[in-house]
Amino acid sequence: MSRDSVHLAIIVLLFLCLGLVMLYSASGVAAEQNPRFQDGAHFVKKQAMWTLVGLVVLVATARIPFEFWSRTRHILFGATLVLLGLVLIPGIGSQINGARRWLYAGGWYFQPSELAKLTGAILVCGHLAADPARVTRFRDGFLPAFGAILVLCGLVVVQPDLGTSAFIGLVLTVTILVAGVRPLHLAPTLATGASLGAIYVATHLEHVRGRLETYFNPNADPLGKGHQIKQSLIALGAGGLWGEGLGRGTQKLFFLPEVHSDFIFPVIGEELGFLGAISVVLLYVAFGAAGWRIMNRATTPFAYLLAFSLVLFIVLQAVFNLMVVTALVPTKGIPLPFLSFGGSSLCFTLASAGILMNISNRGAKEPGPGPEKP
Repeated sequence: MSRDSVHLAIIVLLFLCLGLVMLYSASGVAAEQNPRFQDGAHFVKKQAMWTLVGLVVLVATARIPFEFWSRTRHILFGATLVLLGLVLIPGIGSQINGARRWLYAGGWYFQPSELAKLTGAILVCGHLAADPARVTRFRDGFLPAFGAILVLCGLVVVQPDLGTSAFIGLVLTVTILVAGVRPLHLAPTLATGASLGAIYVATHLEHVRGRLETYFNPNADPLGKGHQIKQSLIALGAGGLWGEGLGRGTQKLFFLPEVHSDFIFPVIGEELGFLGAISVVLLYVAFGAAGWRIMNRATTPFAYLLAFSLVLFIVLQAVFNLMVVTALVPTKGIPLPFLSFGGSSLCFTLASAGILMNISNRGAKEPGPGPEKP
């Protein structure tokens, strides 16, 4: 294994260990009091099983040559579109809190939009790297890549899941810009897409408008729509420098909703303090730095672009989650990579880490600046 691959593996293992510990601390009381579970270890047991599955996936993707993903990109993307379509069919897709985002089987939920992040990156990077000369052309370069992004985002937004759709669109659009797509091609298309998206939000997604209103005036409904973010800030502030101590936080005791998933970071801040919270941030910085080195030592344009996209997906998702829980952006259910409860997110994040390791290992013999950048 290359040095960067080893560094990445250590960072991932630290994340997984911290995630299981904090998940048990955050969810234990609520799970024990829940009449459905009556088991304080319910969530951590499920996450531990997903962690084992995810580690197997990581090892597998670390051993599969990264060129395989480019060769199979159309099959993977097609399968993803089928799964995203199945989610929308009543009786097949599971509806929770008014949204159809999951497929259910055997007591386990699967979220295809998490797969879409990975396969979307593989398709776009594979398409643009296959013929670098067409990157600057509109018809056979930009249009197929951006069209795939629009289709993917469209199937996610109608679940409805505007936040994930916008996030996927942002990362993949930045990726095609890095690949060398001409801004002249992107600007009018992006402006049209943004206008249509704004119209759809205004006419179909009332809950998004409610979140925006709460963001600009959280005190308007402090016990309703503004409750979650206010409790999050209370938890982060209560931790001080050293924290209340592991397991001693109080906001997780039915004050802060979704504490085991999207809002696990405030529990870390309350129980481990500023030092614990900043340590988590530094772990993401270290992950990004390792990914950056892997990207710049990649041996092919496809490996370079894919490494860039996967690292951006993981690090930017962490940034967005931290911005949500600190009230810097409107509230959106977006998991904290490696740490939040959720099997789909964890497995595909570990799959991405495994692909990065394979890129690193195959490029370790030539640790220079890498290939000619797209």
